[in-house]
Amino acid sequence: MPPRVLLPPTDADARRIKRSRVISYALVVLAAIVFSMRPELFGDPQSQPVHALLHGWRIVAGVVLAVAALGVQVVVGVRWRSGLRRAAADE
Repeated sequence: MPPRVLLPPTDADARRIKRSRVISYALVVLAAIVFSMRPELFGDPQSQPVHALLHGWRIVAGVVLAVAALGVQVVVGVRWRSGLRRAAADE
């Protein structure tokens, strides 16, 4: 079995990869901002019974943003590899 050799990305693929990295970094930064929000931003927990719910949604939103950042990278990688396979099949 021949060793796997990955070709460098084409110009269009390189642009797509760069854009996906920027989007992923932005999503990770947003997740970090959401995670770093202090519960006091939502008001006094003694006077607002919804405080616990808002605090929980902060955690859920941060996790969703982090998973979305990972998903962007996975989708772009899969598309690039499938493009390489199609190009190899055409040859």
